[in-house]
Amino acid sequence: MARSCTPSPRSPAQAGQATPSHQGSCSVSDRDLSEHFYRGPAGVRCYDHEKAWPGYTLFSPAFGDQALLIDMNGLAVKNWPVVHCQLPELLPNGHLLADNYLGGLMELTWSGELVWQWEGMYHHDFARLPNGNTLFLLATDGPDERGISILDELRSDSIVEITPQNEVAWQWHFLDHVEELRDLGRVPLPVTVRDWLHTNTLEVLPPNVSGERDERFRAGNLLFSCRSQDVIGVVDREREQIVWAWGVGYLDGQHQPTMLENGHILLFDNGTLRGYSRVVELDPLSEKVVWAYEDPETFFSPYRAGVQKLPNGNVLVCESDSGRLFELTEGKEIVWEYRTPLLGEQGRHIYRATRYGPDLIHPLLEQDEVMVILEGEQVRLTKREAVERYWLSW
Repeated sequence: MARSCTPSPRSPAQAGQATPSHQGSCSVSDRDLSEHFYRGPAGVRCYDHEKAWPGYTLFSPAFGDQALLIDMNGLAVKNWPVVHCQLPELLPNGHLLADNYLGGLMELTWSGELVWQWEGMYHHDFARLPNGNTLFLLATDGPDERGISILDELRSDSIVEITPQNEVAWQWHFLDHVEELRDLGRVPLPVTVRDWLHTNTLEVLPPNVSGERDERFRAGNLLFSCRSQDVIGVVDREREQIVWAWGVGYLDGQHQPTMLENGHILLFDNGTLRGYSRVVELDPLSEKVVWAYEDPETFFSPYRAGVQKLPNGNVLVCESDSGRLFELTEGKEIVWEYRTPLLGEQGRHIYRATRYGPDLIHPLLEQDEVMVILEGEQVRLTKREAVERYWLSW
């Protein structure tokens, strides 16, 4: 029988007023976030076997030293050693691509062997391209030579593509497109914070319905999110121009916009100033919100977050700042919920999580073995056998 998935209400402190500003750095060193910490039991808190999409969920504690893959019951079936990580992703070949926040990127085999590394001021997001190159966000500090800020120095972002040999194949600078952000996205100038963009998402658009109707959203263009300006947008890769931007006046410190097959954009709207979060599905052609989930009493992640559309139509939500993952149906029913027991440098936070299907994970689990006690004797099984036969993951 499935356990109840009724969420626990936030504490009185959690339900209080939000921090006055989300502009600028995501660093919490100068903020007291203790009111957002979850202090209850950890692990899987509910699991509706009939309605949840079964798979394995990958995450790392924010700025942590391990990436963890768990099954639907919260069993850790795999972990990798990483460095100052907040975003791990699995590649189709079973390798792990993970970030070292503001330090670079690393690629590990399923068994944990380091096979590729790049060092530099990477931050927030990356994508491995079909040609083997890697696309990522790069931060640069320097003087405000364009006069777009009331400050003397800025931290700005660029999109960089590098080869497996770490050679730069392409680079695109946001500072060269300030007027496009202003005109299309209504971004106010001059900016008033040093980290004037704080870009936190970079996605290569997949084939989608909106792209078939409007070339701005065609496959191969780049979807981005600038948290400091409450704006998301699209870069036309061929024209090297921002061709669409939206969010000012509606979004509030958002994270991880992602293009769906139906041409809509799913994203996490943090609500840093609003005081509660929401998950939003936007039709970018009409710029109308067509679906949203919010629960001011239980749902709030002011500074980090993520979302993933699952194959059955459900949404995996990463409520980062409370270390909570949950799966939501289109009817807004919570059918799986997990609270992390792991600590990173910023407590029980999870920056982003991704669920992978058994079709990818089960063949990889065949490579690992584990000892179990069966009828009083030690028996060696593959991890897939152990998970399916004895730990009853499904």
